Amino acid sequence: MTGAETVAECLKAQGVELLFGIRGLHITAVADAVKRRGIRFIEVRHEQSAAFMADAYARVTGKVGIVLAGTGAGAAATMVGIQEAYCSSSPVLLIVSQIEQAHLQRGWGDLHEVKNQHRLISNVTEACYDVTAPADIPQSLQTIFSRMENERPRPYGLEVPVDVLNAKLDTPFAYQPVARTPTLPDAQKLAEAVERIARARRPVIYAGGGAITSGAGQAIERLAERLNAPVLTSIKGKGVLSEAHDLSLGNLGTEGPVQPLLEQADLAIVVGTRFSNRSTGRWSLRLPPQWVRIDIDAQQFAKTHPDIQGHHVVELAGDARITLERILGELDKQSSCPQGFERSEVIRVKRQTLESVKVKYPAEVKLLNDIRHVMKRDAIVANDSTVATYWMRRYFEVFEPRTFLWAMGSGTIGFGLPSAIGAKLAKPDRQVLALCGDGGFLFSCQELATAVKYRVAIVVLLFNDHAFGIVDYGQRKEGHLFGDEALVNPDFIALARSFGADAERVDSLEQISKVVEKALTRNRLTVIEVPVALRPPPDLS
Repeated sequence: MTGAETVAECLKAQGVELLFGIRGLHITAVADAVKRRGIRFIEVRHEQSAAFMADAYARVTGKVGIVLAGTGAGAAATMVGIQEAYCSSSPVLLIVSQIEQAHLQRGWGDLHEVKNQHRLISNVTEACYDVTAPADIPQSLQTIFSRMENERPRPYGLEVPVDVLNAKLDTPFAYQPVARTPTLPDAQKLAEAVERIARARRPVIYAGGGAITSGAGQAIERLAERLNAPVLTSIKGKGVLSEAHDLSLGNLGTEGPVQPLLEQADLAIVVGTRFSNRSTGRWSLRLPPQWVRIDIDAQQFAKTHPDIQGHHVVELAGDARITLERILGELDKQSSCPQGFERSEVIRVKRQTLESVKVKYPAEVKLLNDIRHVMKRDAIVANDSTVATYWMRRYFEVFEPRTFLWAMGSGTIGFGLPSAIGAKLAKPDRQVLALCGDGGFLFSCQELATAVKYRVAIVVLLFNDHAFGIVDYGQRKEGHLFGDEALVNPDFIALARSFGADAERVDSLEQISKVVEKALTRNRLTVIEVPVALRPPPDLS
């Protein structure tokens, strides 16, 4: 068994189902080995897209997404996607080749040689593991999978020199698949948290992506209903509680009508979030100063922006689902519970928020409602960074966890199309819609070829305003546009059809509902061009 075959055997034993990447010359042996063992290899047209696809696969399944890239240029091309996985806490494993060990740091001009590939990868991952012999591979992969399963999910790198990939394993193969061992909270702090929650009169819950990662949705719903506590979420937390639930306020925490309600709260139960700039309206969210805070990453407690940090915080480091279930178990032993908020009041402020936005932006709100109406409750939406998705992050209702994808962490563009492909490959029976702008679409439009090759039936809603719309809007506000910013675009309909996709152009926003519904029913790769410029949402005004 060679080093490449050892990698493949470990992945098979771990239950890996598919990989994304390109067969660079140095890494081809790994691609061959995984395919021989029944693991599906999705060959893309750019390594950055492979990283986005693996990230999306991880987000919608909770499993590890795997990227395969060759030495040097191949590895470097994944960096934006791996950075996004890091910033958004996605478990993605980047497996890359390296030049022969004897040639490292020599500067002899080896094919694909780079100055310091290990450091390049380390900058955008939690850690990069290097191996020096085939026997090192099982232990390295066990360590990586263990850390991804039991610590905060992050991307990791595994760097294997080409001579190691080709060398023979000189010891018996042994790999023990890694199982999750949930981290339990400190018993004394748990008791303190329960006491604080029981004393509260009007608690609120704020849940982030970590709540979804741990599968804490049902526990949050039970806690919210027991406490009559409104549930706010970060953008990555959308769907942890159905936004159709009476107690859900989604990502509306900084909206005017919601703020007076939050001022009445005396405790915030904070679950799995870092309170990012975008989710909190540039840290303008105001929660009560007393918190019970739950996070798998204890280091996150000291990394919260000072404008939003609570002042009296019980910190519980542990798995969110298990911690919440233990809190619920202790609360069930008590005869009384917080009064909480009237559901009618929560419903009222949510309705008031959405109606006030609808009055000022009727076309944009109708667009979101039309899209929601024609999609199933468990449909997956993959958002690129474009004006339409800035609307989606706050005002689009999400009903289930792991169905709303956005490049939240890095803010990159080009994420929409490849992430939709990755999501559909992970969940082939689900509807998947990608929302892209014309600027971001051309970052990754070549992946239409990947979608056609693997018969990935997604629908792409392509908003074409001949601009990097959000950037232009910001510069226009400052009076800094020079008049040369308009983008020159291809004929998107002809482009999509040239790849073998169905394609259609609509003339107005009113047509989108019917056309998207038809495309989803047809279940074919479809690009729908919308030559309309949307107004940015009010929080960007």
